[in-house]
Amino acid sequence: MSEAQDRQWHVDKKVPLALIMTIIGQTVVAAWGASNLWTRVGELERQMQLAAPQFERIIRLETKVDGITGSLSEIKALINRRIEQKP
Repeated sequence: MSEAQDRQWHVDKKVPLALIMTIIGQTVVAAWGASNLWTRVGELERQMQLAAPQFERIIRLETKVDGITGSLSEIKALINRRIEQKP
């Protein structure tokens, strides 16, 4: 054999067919799993885009509730002071 043929990659008959089939099977399963993963990520991104306006509404409502809570605390303090001031 020439030196060029010795450097070329080749499959020897000593490599079992089961090993080749296993590698092909693992490659197919990995590609299928990656495809499912990308599908799920795409669906989650779509759901996040649909929910974004609701997050803004929730933030506004929380801000209003915090303001109302502060006002109620002030009203309670005023009522308590008036009760304490009465003889």
